[in-house]
Amino acid sequence: MDAEILWTIPSYFRYNNNMKNLLRDILRRKIIVIMTFAFISSICISGCRGEQEKENPTQIRVAVIDTGISTKAIPEENISEGMNYVDTELSTEDTYGHGTAVASIILSEAPNAQLVPLVSNVYEDGKIKQVENDILAEMIKDAIDIYDCQIINLSAGLILDKDSVRNAVGYAEEQGVLVVASAGNDYEENGAVKYYPAAYENVLAVGSLVENGDEIASFSQRGDWVDTYIVGEEIPIKTLSGNETTGDGTSYSAAKVTGMAAKELEADPTISLSKLREKLIQKNDWKG
Repeated sequence: MDAEILWTIPSYFRYNNNMKNLLRDILRRKIIVIMTFAFISSICISGCRGEQEKENPTQIRVAVIDTGISTKAIPEENISEGMNYVDTELSTEDTYGHGTAVASIILSEAPNAQLVPLVSNVYEDGKIKQVENDILAEMIKDAIDIYDCQIINLSAGLILDKDSVRNAVGYAEEQGVLVVASAGNDYEENGAVKYYPAAYENVLAVGSLVENGDEIASFSQRGDWVDTYIVGEEIPIKTLSGNETTGDGTSYSAAKVTGMAAKELEADPTISLSKLREKLIQKNDWKG
């Protein structure tokens, strides 16, 4: 393997006992329209359709390329079929917790999103097994061609620019699919390092701010290649068992932006990729 996938995992967790309900029940009503004459029926049908659209918003499919998703923590109705690319005989159940945390943040912003777990890392025997770069590129393309995702979340990064990954995110752009990636957590030790795919121009690179949003977090990569910054400290997340904790990291900032993107697409499924990126960047918390 030429370059490892370096997960932008927070250095520590802080637990609390406040459980938050991340989902809203979706109520569906059956509306019977009695047609009396053309004018009244046309008004009724129009009105009923509007109500149904409000009650049944468009479900946005989001690929979570990560360690999997725990069905103990994330409701199964929010999880679509995915695949384990480390070992196709394994399930997409999370074995580490990072993917579950990311998934919980996405749903906190977009409760109706459909999450597609594409497993790139598996925790086994005290070690992380991960896919190679070319497989990562394949996962990005499969998220579009096989799993019909409109957004791809990659809370991870490579230390080298790899042709296969660059071409994959270029393909995503051609297909109108937004790729959101974390900028990285190594600024204090490796401030000059850029992580890929975040550093590609056609990927939305997300850095972290401190809890109050006043400045860039000390751990977060930064520079003109980072598109937007959002709070990345004390972020509520779910653990493998479904308990709640808080954590820090650009992984979580990226997940929050992904959820915001899903919410924007849910409200306007016809929005262009360029306009969506523009709206997300304008919503960032960093005013410095």
